[in-house]
Amino acid sequence: MTTRISRRPFLIGGGLVAATGALTIAVSGCGSSGSSTASAKSLPDGGTLRWAINANNSWDPVTSAAGNEVRHLSLVYEALTQLDEQGKAGPGLATSWDFSNGGKTLTFHLRKGAVFSDGTSVDAAAVKESLDRAQNQTGSVLVQNLASVKETKVVDAETVELDLKQPDYGLPLVLGGKAGMIVSPKAIAAGVTKLPTTPVGAGPFKLTKFVPDGSSTLVKNDSFFNAKEIHLAEVDLEYLTDPQSILAGLQSGSLDLASSTGDQVAAAKKAGLTVQQSPSLGLTSIEINDAIKPFDNHKVIEAINYAIDRNALIKTQNGGIGEPAYQAFPKGYVGYSEDVANLYPYDPAKAKALLKEAGYPNGVTIPITYFDSGNYKAITEQIQAQLAAVGIKSNLQSLPLAQAAARVYVKHDVAFNPNGIVGRESPLQMLQVQYGADGLLNPGRKASPELTAALAKVGTVPTDSPEFAKALQNATAIAAKQSAVAFLYTLPTVWLETKNVSGLKDYLVAPRLEGVRVGK
Repeated sequence: MTTRISRRPFLIGGGLVAATGALTIAVSGCGSSGSSTASAKSLPDGGTLRWAINANNSWDPVTSAAGNEVRHLSLVYEALTQLDEQGKAGPGLATSWDFSNGGKTLTFHLRKGAVFSDGTSVDAAAVKESLDRAQNQTGSVLVQNLASVKETKVVDAETVELDLKQPDYGLPLVLGGKAGMIVSPKAIAAGVTKLPTTPVGAGPFKLTKFVPDGSSTLVKNDSFFNAKEIHLAEVDLEYLTDPQSILAGLQSGSLDLASSTGDQVAAAKKAGLTVQQSPSLGLTSIEINDAIKPFDNHKVIEAINYAIDRNALIKTQNGGIGEPAYQAFPKGYVGYSEDVANLYPYDPAKAKALLKEAGYPNGVTIPITYFDSGNYKAITEQIQAQLAAVGIKSNLQSLPLAQAAARVYVKHDVAFNPNGIVGRESPLQMLQVQYGADGLLNPGRKASPELTAALAKVGTVPTDSPEFAKALQNATAIAAKQSAVAFLYTLPTVWLETKNVSGLKDYLVAPRLEGVRVGK
């Protein structure tokens, strides 16, 4: 068995920050990692990658509410920019871009000859139609992502100009995710209600079959502009979340790859599978609605935070992998604030005192809603026990995962929900989505004038400026202190692979399959 450890920088929008303690670990039962470049090149093109992954509710970026669905959508769609392994924006459907007018005009120069999988040209009109739809379609989950865009203009067939309400230097990062994924205008004309099940993009693969909550089949899109780097003929997404079923599938050979969690690492190593671990922007959290009593009293929020033993959760729920978290970013990332590095250390006595100050000397009873999938029940029950120890009793109720997006992210009628985030393309976008008054992940819809001003300031600073990190970290600290969300621990990316898989790279934001091969 070999273990490879490397310390990599986190690069975001031109800012370079050392990734303290960030590890990339590849372990196999009999030698080196199966994802080396040499072994990848030795395998022929073709073959089917069978990937165990969570189910996605929509193939339309405008209606896809769950953050981790970017992994599914990036198979079908290409965005204006493409984020590399460190999260830096590079050429995608746009080969270059530039800011002018004091940062209030962003001009994209499109790739010549790019086409959608239905043969339609990727031109400025198509880009404008996609961005306009993301901003204006009823029920769009991308409205806030593009809140800085006042108008999208077609300059010529290969040039798109975004007039901004205020400078937003992080927008090229945002447009490397769902907000920048461009949909075929021909498919839009056929009816947007069809897009969640029949997507048409300009990405590396085409969807040929979709069974909700079952599986999806995708085949290589030969018209993808970088098709030479796509060595797979097909990708089969198997919608599985049960750890034992996934492990059994990998051992039997019916699966090749699985997105996993730390608690499966020991069993995977024992089974002789390749385990690849790398830094990510993912964290576990509790989404708390501070518009609902008793959470409208911030002392109750603080009491909950002090009552949680995060190290115990990491050990029990994630195999000891990860670090305690109190903010939206992992240590070493450009948005990480040392000011709140240990904001809520485990302190049951302080939790009890805060409850008393909040008017609950004899404790309080709260509802806890957990998803009926994966290990959500297990982590919920451990949180329940920790809270009970300080006088916070709870009533548990489960929520089908299929209803999560509507209840938690749209209706915002769930009071207390163990959850998590997968990060966002832009650190400012992450703060806005998590803490902004209209943030998708801010169920209470509250944001103080101080926080709102701090977030606005970040957007006015070029991402390659020395002032960017300072402004961003200031906003992070304010948000962590004022918000109702309770972050728990970081979630490094964990992949379980058979020895058939080669070439899988570490991506900080969302994985891509360029360079990946699978053996016969």
